[in-house]
Amino acid sequence: MPRLSCVFCVLAGFTVLVRAVRLCWALALPLPEQYTELEARIGHRFKEQYSLADVVAEAARIEAAEGPLSWRRGDAIRDQLGEAAAAAYLERLALAA
Repeated sequence: MPRLSCVFCVLAGFTVLVRAVRLCWALALPLPEQYTELEARIGHRFKEQYSLADVVAEAARIEAAEGPLSWRRGDAIRDQLGEAAAAAYLERLALAA
């Protein structure tokens, strides 16, 4: 993810939103379904160019073609700062629970 923001940031592009949906699925978060239901209920699209339902449909197409994303807690920190930083983060996270 190129930015630290809300999962479905209105400033994010289509491909970033597709990745956000796939990450939600990898983490078993119900947000894509909740947001698409809200979008349908209020009768407004997420963005003028496309709805969140369009984003979810594209994410589903990619998942079918490529399989699900694999994701472990700490991956972003691990990728940017290394294994020691990820381990420290996970330890703090466990202490906070």
